[in-house]
Amino acid sequence: MPKQEFSSCHFQRKISKFCELRIAPLASRRTLEKIKPYLTSLVTYRKSPPLLNARIDWTAVIDDCGIEDEISADLKKQFRIALDAITRWLGAPALSEDGQVPKPRARQGSAARDASKVNGSSTRKPRRTGASLAQPDSTRVSKGPKPKPIQEFPEALFDVAHDPDSFQAALAYHMRRFGESYWQLYRAVVRLDETFDHKTMLSWIQGKSVPRSVASFRILSRIEKRYRLPEGYFKAKLPHQNRSLLGHDLGDISPAERRRIAVHLPDDFSSLPFSKREEIVDWVRRVIISGTTDYRRFQAKASKQRYAIRFPGVTYGGGSLSPREHSLAESIHNTAAESFEDPDLLSGVVDAPPRLAIEMADLIRFKTSTLTAIGLQRNGVWGEETASQKIEHLGLMFGALAASPSGNVKGRGVPLSQLTFGLLIFPGVWDWYLQWREQRRGFYTKWEEDMLMVAQSLTRSEVAWIRQHPELLQNVRPIEGLIAPEEIAFAARD
Repeated sequence: MPKQEFSSCHFQRKISKFCELRIAPLASRRTLEKIKPYLTSLVTYRKSPPLLNARIDWTAVIDDCGIEDEISADLKKQFRIALDAITRWLGAPALSEDGQVPKPRARQGSAARDASKVNGSSTRKPRRTGASLAQPDSTRVSKGPKPKPIQEFPEALFDVAHDPDSFQAALAYHMRRFGESYWQLYRAVVRLDETFDHKTMLSWIQGKSVPRSVASFRILSRIEKRYRLPEGYFKAKLPHQNRSLLGHDLGDISPAERRRIAVHLPDDFSSLPFSKREEIVDWVRRVIISGTTDYRRFQAKASKQRYAIRFPGVTYGGGSLSPREHSLAESIHNTAAESFEDPDLLSGVVDAPPRLAIEMADLIRFKTSTLTAIGLQRNGVWGEETASQKIEHLGLMFGALAASPSGNVKGRGVPLSQLTFGLLIFPGVWDWYLQWREQRRGFYTKWEEDMLMVAQSLTRSEVAWIRQHPELLQNVRPIEGLIAPEEIAFAARD
């Protein structure tokens, strides 16, 4: 069993430093002056934090500290990190210089006073057991099993018999090989100064999520080293291998460019020097994003043919317009719809007509709000990146439908006044758009797959946004060669 890494004096200094860096910003000065001595006294007298059912007994801890105010969740989280570190430190054998545990001096006559307190009657409320930090021989007995000592490289209980295919199965299998629970593994690989949530690791083991961020891949690398697995063992078992990592330090780069660049960055990008990161980003921009391959030449040419519909008033978390703004938008739409019909105006990027903008705002509010409106059902929530990407997807699709057939874009020429989300329930619209994208670039990409997923999510039974807004169908008008009147009538009867 490895010995403690730090002596008690050294560890006390680390705990004090931790309090200054992590506790002080979250607590008042009075609370800090009570927490800091409490933590250092646990190290001095080698006392474990009070436990209740194998968990920290916060009632006893707060009573021992003498904290009168209620502590916040963030403060409690940092407090728990310090208590866990002390528990791990106590679990390892003491260094030779820590062999003798200091005992506080007893004042003269204290024994007589203690005896009188025991034998005599008192009207004071009895104190909690172990409430005094000045007494090393506390009568408190920690409940539950003692934490398993942390070893840097534990011994396997059995040899590898098979190699699971999935990430979740592989992680659970190797944890069984070394006889570790997720909490023991978390304590071993997450450092004291890190804020990695233990629930994230638990979700990996339960198969609810997979690592996506730079911090998560850093933890995976430590697990591979701890279990003496090949580098990249767990990463190779993750689904969606072409996904880019989240959390790269890219400065003030816009979200759209960030998504295009992130997929080409190395996993250790954030740990590289600033000059090296700048060099990599510049190379990706110059060679990959604006390179000289056939596809890059197509991108450069296509970027000059702007055709998307913009939604300038719709952002992440934004709601729909108020009823007054809604009626105003409708009146503007009715009086000025014809001004949007000039094909020459459709050769560039145009703002969405009022009705389409209102529908987009309702969709974004539905998919990003914490709670849905009464009577609506939803499956899944869009984050900021997802919402931004979906706005881009739908803006390009509506822009292609509205673009002039005689222009460079060669769109469908649908009048702006007829653009509505009700069009998306007709398979013919999606079929035309997919064929148009294939003819435009010569092949399909990940974007087309994402677009079909958008179509599925918007039209899924019971929980889809379009399904729960049948009034959208009232805005659909027949489009020659795309939507027949019979199709609209059939959809209205569904």
